Amino acid sequence: LFLFFLCCDSQAVIEPTTSGYTCSLNQTTSPCQTYVYYRAVAPDFLDLASVGDLFSVSRLMISNPSNISSPSSPLVPFQSLFVPIQCSCNRINSSMSISYAGLNYTIKAGNNFYLVSTNQFQNLTSYQSVEVVNPTLVPT
Repeated sequence: LFLFFLCCDSQAVIEPTTSGYTCSLNQTTSPCQTYVYYRAVAPDFLDLASVGDLFSVSRLMISNPSNISSPSSPLVPFQSLFVPIQCSCNRINSSMSISYAGLNYTIKAGNNFYLVSTNQFQNLTSYQSVEVVNPTLVPT
């Protein structure tokens, strides 16, 4: 499963669709560094290692902007975290390009695009966006 998060240029006034923010491949603002707001949740995401693995970043990359003194400190439920991501404009097909941060995630048995986008990734993306980027993938 190739998962992504909707990103947009802060100067843009274009509203996203459920598929994502459209973009032009020749935009000079791509790629961009930004942060997502994520909450530590039980049972799987109460340490920086598991959150870092989910977003493919180091514990230190989360602890510094989140004002956590030690990257090995346990997290409390619903603790606020700032996780760095990189967005870019990506061609989806011949007529559509959208801005997103691409992440790899292995979907687990019994999950579907909706559960992954709402539970693990806390609505940072929509299941429709995940389907657009993974047109041939059928979760089982």
